[in-house]
Amino acid sequence: MTPLGKTIAGMMLALCLALMGSQASANEPLTKSQSYPDITIYEAQSIITMEPALPEAKFVAVADGIILSVAQDLESLKPWTDGRKVTINRDYADKVLMPGFIEPHIHPMQAILMLPLPFIAPEEWELPGRTYPAASNAEDYERLLRSELAKSDAPLFLSWGHHALFHGELTRAELDRIAPDRPVVIWQRSFHEIIANSAALNLLGIGTSDAFAKTLFKPGIDPSHASFEKGTIGETALFGGIDLLRPYLFSPANIRNGLSQLRQMLLENGVTTAADMAFGGFGGVQTEAPLFKSLFDRADTPTRIVVVPVSTVIDKEPNLWLKETQAAYASEKMLFTDRVKLFADGAFFAQYMQLNAPGYSDGHEGKWLTEPEMLAALTQKFWDAGWSIHTHVNGDKGLDVVLNISEKLQPSNSQNLVMEHLGFSTEAQNRRLADLDIWVSAQPNYIRILGDVYARSGLGPDRAAQMNRLGSLERKNVPIGLHSDFNMAPINPLYLAWVATNRVTLEGNIKTPSEALSLDKAMRAITIEAAQIIGMDDVVGSIASGKKADFVVLGSNPYEQGADKLRDIAVDAVIFEGQVFTP
Repeated sequence: MTPLGKTIAGMMLALCLALMGSQASANEPLTKSQSYPDITIYEAQSIITMEPALPEAKFVAVADGIILSVAQDLESLKPWTDGRKVTINRDYADKVLMPGFIEPHIHPMQAILMLPLPFIAPEEWELPGRTYPAASNAEDYERLLRSELAKSDAPLFLSWGHHALFHGELTRAELDRIAPDRPVVIWQRSFHEIIANSAALNLLGIGTSDAFAKTLFKPGIDPSHASFEKGTIGETALFGGIDLLRPYLFSPANIRNGLSQLRQMLLENGVTTAADMAFGGFGGVQTEAPLFKSLFDRADTPTRIVVVPVSTVIDKEPNLWLKETQAAYASEKMLFTDRVKLFADGAFFAQYMQLNAPGYSDGHEGKWLTEPEMLAALTQKFWDAGWSIHTHVNGDKGLDVVLNISEKLQPSNSQNLVMEHLGFSTEAQNRRLADLDIWVSAQPNYIRILGDVYARSGLGPDRAAQMNRLGSLERKNVPIGLHSDFNMAPINPLYLAWVATNRVTLEGNIKTPSEALSLDKAMRAITIEAAQIIGMDDVVGSIASGKKADFVVLGSNPYEQGADKLRDIAVDAVIFEGQVFTP
């Protein structure tokens, strides 16, 4: 090369380095060691990637919390390993790696409040450090309630899990009989209603009918959602009841206990990303955000949270609210996005969902959490602001309302609509969901807990057997996530997948096998499709280059064990952004 050519070449090299933003000088060429200097390669018996183009591998290279490469052999990783410091982790060489599980619908604040309480429910509950037996009938319920009362010296006793179809109707008079001198509040299995005895109403300052009505029946509250005579406070009146319970629920000891147990439950079950589907609804943004930060921003919490607020806490133009809230509270593990939670009809576990004809077999009516006209206005408001919308809807009448609202929205490539729970839908409605490209975050535990009792009371055998019509949605290629809505189900994605693929009730009956999810769809519904539901599938949900290095280490392969063994598969460890955590 001529001297002039060498000069030009040198100038071009210097210019290229400057344009690339390199810190190296022209005399100091770039080397691989200057980016991702320390790499960890995890070896596994099998890596299930949930990526169709490369569904299985044996090695995954990670650095700085992200996935660099996925391969069948170490030789294929040499473009990344040559010239760098490499650690090969063979601790899981006989295990299976999957993407970290995604929980698209929990309520951290509800979990913090509920986990310290005794659970007396129709099914057995395994919680961190303890197990509560099932109370399958009224006698079991009263026996276990008296036992828990005897253990407690709390000024106000609280318990969760009562369901009238298993345990008989529970009213203020019944609680007065069981505990005449102690304030007692029982949370119904749906969480949407509480039952208080007379001593509790007096303690809470609502011991007369006038005080009860004046305190709870604020503007916008449906008076039929609470009864002084029965001692019940539910649905739209519930948060007024929670306000009264705040001194007992939000004690420092309860909060510490609840935070610790929630972290442990997420870890034990391999959940690396979760979504709070009612942020602000249990205590307001200023109460909840600092608590969540104290949990999720800890270095020893291997879970990030996607925050989805309820519409009622957004007190200004939505995008301004989002900007201000992000500035105040957002972090790398506490993510605020333009998604909002709305509510249509009532609770499925309480038979408050709105049903089309023939309705309920006993003639009672469902309830609206948001009247249809108001729901339409809220949906339009947030859609016009560019937000994606998650709507709590349980019955087919409620779903008709939401579908009719959705059909009037201007189509958008950047926004999506998600139906949350979807307990009962018809085949025609599922076709509409698919045609409108609406996604579903499903609560599959309805069929497990309620399939038999709703057949006998409320729905009849045919409709009860077709709750959670998920097989229909799979056949129509609708994206599905499976969620716990804890404590409607355990925060345990493999359990949810087992329920959705087997449809076995508490009494051991299999309900409508054609509505079961396939094994692969169920695995997608707790990984990549669950991530899609909350707008995170570009970052998490599968094992692919550039995504977060989030993995769950399993004792066996779900695809080899089969659907009937899913709930028995052990979570041995979690790898969160490349760091190992053990339960």
